Amino acid sequence: MTVKQVCVIGAGVSGLVSAKTFLEEGYEVTLFEKRQGLGGVWERSRTYPGLSIQNPRDTYAFSDFPMPASYPEWPSGEQICAYLESYAQHFGVTEKIHFGAKVTKVERKSANTSGWIVNVSFQEDGKEIGKQNYEFDFVIVCNGTYDIPYIPNLPGMEEFIAAGGQVIHTNDFNDGSVIEGKRVVVVGFGKSATDLANLAASKAKECTLVFRQALWKVPNFFLGLLNIKYIFLTRFAEIWMPYHKLQGWEKWLHSFGKPLVWAFWRLNETILRLQFPLDACGMVPKQPMNKLIGCSIGLVPKNFFEYVRAGKIRAVKTKINKFFASGVELDNGEKIQTDVVVFGTGFLQDIPFLEEKYHRHVFDHEGTIHLYRHLIHPQIPQMGFVGYNYTFCAQLSAEIGARWLSEYVKGNLPLPSPQQMLEDVTAELEWRKKDRPYAFVSGACVTPFTFHYIDELLQDMGLSSRRQPGNLVGEFLMPIDPSAYKHLGEELQAKQKQHPSLNDFAIAASVEVRKKRSLIFP
Repeated sequence: MTVKQVCVIGAGVSGLVSAKTFLEEGYEVTLFEKRQGLGGVWERSRTYPGLSIQNPRDTYAFSDFPMPASYPEWPSGEQICAYLESYAQHFGVTEKIHFGAKVTKVERKSANTSGWIVNVSFQEDGKEIGKQNYEFDFVIVCNGTYDIPYIPNLPGMEEFIAAGGQVIHTNDFNDGSVIEGKRVVVVGFGKSATDLANLAASKAKECTLVFRQALWKVPNFFLGLLNIKYIFLTRFAEIWMPYHKLQGWEKWLHSFGKPLVWAFWRLNETILRLQFPLDACGMVPKQPMNKLIGCSIGLVPKNFFEYVRAGKIRAVKTKINKFFASGVELDNGEKIQTDVVVFGTGFLQDIPFLEEKYHRHVFDHEGTIHLYRHLIHPQIPQMGFVGYNYTFCAQLSAEIGARWLSEYVKGNLPLPSPQQMLEDVTAELEWRKKDRPYAFVSGACVTPFTFHYIDELLQDMGLSSRRQPGNLVGEFLMPIDPSAYKHLGEELQAKQKQHPSLNDFAIAASVEVRKKRSLIFP
């Protein structure tokens, strides 16, 4: 099938870069965004006071669109939204976006017809003002892993709200006046929970942080000197975590060199315990850092541990058992009088608009996501997924994922058979569950293996993973540089001109894969 019309669902980081990539390749692109603004998690209505990115500025930019030099090292949420708006405008994506357009269903045209029917509900102020069905040759799902806020259904919540109490998820918190002068309970220990506990320490009458387990938090600067990008955003840092496909001297490091690995992580933990009063606050995580490092790791909000030690944030390691009219009762039996409860309890993973027979291919009965290279499923034709490959550099993994997907659509990737792809996905998920259970996030979290993952995508496309030829030391020790990947399109074109037979081989292989797919998965 010739692909001409492409649908992108979601105008966050992944949706914007997917639309931009496919527009550059000459496709007709339509992008649907259910909110009134672009940005996804950075959309203006979803940013709370004090929100900033976890990455240093230059490591969170797209490869061909650097952030303004005037931005601070850790830009605010509003600045990131402005950056994404500029990016979309610059590359002609904004004009392709339908705002207030909620995709309600995506279904195949028919069993014998390629392409998809996308049902869209146009909404304003939460009310439907119209609906329309569209037809597309290819659909890219970019609704993301931070789309459906999770608030546990606890007894007594309705009574608490009826009595005047407020229950909010951090996703919907964008006005500091909600907690000003109030008694506040914040639930969770992730980035948004500790950010808002920090905010409440200065704005609220009192603040209690309720959490089940402490997680490792890292500073902007280790020992106040070394930027975190030199600690976690280099190839050197990444080799200390055993990947499921060990190659070269990583095999030695994670076999005979295990004492070195142990020492590396204990050193990092010791530095953090010296830099922050973790012991005094009772916030030393039970699990070692190398077991917990993943998508839940976050920067420490300024003065967070000092606020805890000083009592400005009262930290209680337990969970909420139930609500009552004027507060919450904890699992330890303690009752806390409160006005506002803020849940920083994460997000549910789902693609609610996907046709059921395809939905069950992506999500198993445990809610785990099954995607080859985190981008496609061999049983779902003419559909890709971008944003389910979250790394420390989410914008770059999304960008290279979108590039990989465009090569897939063109038939330029000599992929394994459908059966082999499914086996590879299962093997990786089993490894993650076994070796990294504390950092397992529904199968969508690639972190901390940013370089390993990007290298795999480049190798699939027949491109070199080495971005600094002749500078092996710099490649190994220096932080990731998105601009090193800005010429991938030109590199692919040059490769195909020099070796047209490779492209013919890839197309033939792709055709063969599709034949096998139709036999194995009717």
